[in-house]
Amino acid sequence: MRRFYHSTTLTLNEIIKLDVFAARHLVQVLRAKVAEKAILFNGDGYDYEVQIQSIIKHDVSVLVLAKNKNINESSLCIHLYQALSTNDKMDWVIQKAVELGVQKITPVLTQRSQVKLKHEKKDKKIHHWQQIAIAACEQSGRSVIPQIYSITTIEHCLQEMSPIDKHERRFVLNPYGKQGLTFEGVNQNPGEVKLFIGPEGGFTEDEISFIQSQAFESLVLGPRILRTETAPIAGVAILQYIFGDFV
Repeated sequence: MRRFYHSTTLTLNEIIKLDVFAARHLVQVLRAKVAEKAILFNGDGYDYEVQIQSIIKHDVSVLVLAKNKNINESSLCIHLYQALSTNDKMDWVIQKAVELGVQKITPVLTQRSQVKLKHEKKDKKIHHWQQIAIAACEQSGRSVIPQIYSITTIEHCLQEMSPIDKHERRFVLNPYGKQGLTFEGVNQNPGEVKLFIGPEGGFTEDEISFIQSQAFESLVLGPRILRTETAPIAGVAILQYIFGDFV
C-alpha cells in the first residue's frame, strides 16, 4: 500500500479528511477509488492503515482502521552536520540522508560555503528541506520525521553541544588528516554519532582544528577525495553498517 504523510493526529475508528497533497496524489496520480486502502503516518512512529470512504472532487475522507508500530528506525542516532552547498546538492544530501536513517540534520555555514542566504530566506529553506525529508520518509518507509535544524555556523553549533559522553562518538571527514582513522579502527558501539561534512572547497585548517578541539575524531574514508554531496552518503552508510542496522 502507498504511504502518505498526514499533518495532524490520527485516531483509530475516526473518519478524517486527508491533507491536500495526499488527496490530490491519490485522486489524480493513483486514480484511487472508494474502499481502497493506504498507509498514513504523522511522525509519531506509527503507521496507520486507512480505507477511503469518500472522494468528492479533490477531497478525500478515510477511516482509520489500524495503528501499527513502525520498526524501520535505526537504533543509531546520526546527527549530520552538513556544510551548506548549492540548492540541488543540499536537497539531494537531505533526501538520501533521510533514506539512510539519519535522525537529525544541521546545515552549517563555513568559510568556504558558496551559498549565502539572507535571514528571510533561511526559514523558507528549512521548510523546503523539511518537505524533502517528509517525502523521503514516505518513500523509504520511515514514520519518524528527521529534524532539520536552523542554518548555523561551526562556532555556534559546537558551542551549543553538551560535553561528549561514553555513549557518543564524534567524527569529521578530513581527507588530509595526518592522524586520520579508518572506519576499520572504530569499534565502540555508540548510541549517537555526530558527523561533520565540509563544503565544496573543504574545511580550512582553522576549522578542522576547532572541530577537533571539541572531541571530533578525524576520519579518512579512503584514498579518493569525495564531493561534498557524496561524502555524507558514503559516511552515513558506513556508520550504519558498523554501528546501525545495515547488514
